[in-house]
Amino acid sequence: MSQTLTTKSHHLSTEQQRMIHCIRLLGDLLKERPRRSVYRRFAMEQNWPSPESIIRQFGSWAEALAIAGYEWHGEATVELPDKMPKYTREDIIETLALYSRDMGSIITLKKYQQWRKLHPKAPSHYHIVKTFGSWHDACAEAGLEASVTYSKTELSNALREAIQEMGFSLSFEAYREWAKRNNKPSTKAILHRYGSWSAAVHAVESELYNSNS
Repeated sequence: MSQTLTTKSHHLSTEQQRMIHCIRLLGDLLKERPRRSVYRRFAMEQNWPSPESIIRQFGSWAEALAIAGYEWHGEATVELPDKMPKYTREDIIETLALYSRDMGSIITLKKYQQWRKLHPKAPSHYHIVKTFGSWHDACAEAGLEASVTYSKTELSNALREAIQEMGFSLSFEAYREWAKRNNKPSTKAILHRYGSWSAAVHAVESELYNSNS
């Protein structure tokens, strides 16, 4: 597989750039050219644009992949999921327990990927999500705390941006829809960091009020 970047990405709309960004994120995660069926599973969990939306924007899945920088030589073949190593739920729980012994009880996808470089036979994020339905469900069953990957500054900046765009007294539902459209931290990440929606909004609105007074 040969991955190259294309200058077409410089002429994309904001929504198209987000789509290409999601494809590249998955490609980096899987270390291979993302297949549409695999992308669909991640899109549902991560609130990414659907493959159908991407095809409407770019004309075809192949064209979107090409713009994302993925090109295949003619002789290249795709490794299908059913040919990948098989992992049972017990295998994954044992792997996460090993991670816990090495890294502690708090886990993030980034930390797991770094740890997996030292344990290449460990199941990938794809296998874990496919087996348990979601990353958080797998971590919970293994007794691990799936920590948010955003700093408090990143979360407050996202809230500040949303409030400045939509006004004070920002509702939970309004932010959730805004975050989906703009690929911002989820409401779950904010609640995990602040404890409650009202506490998060109050903290950021107070900062805005004080900075404007």
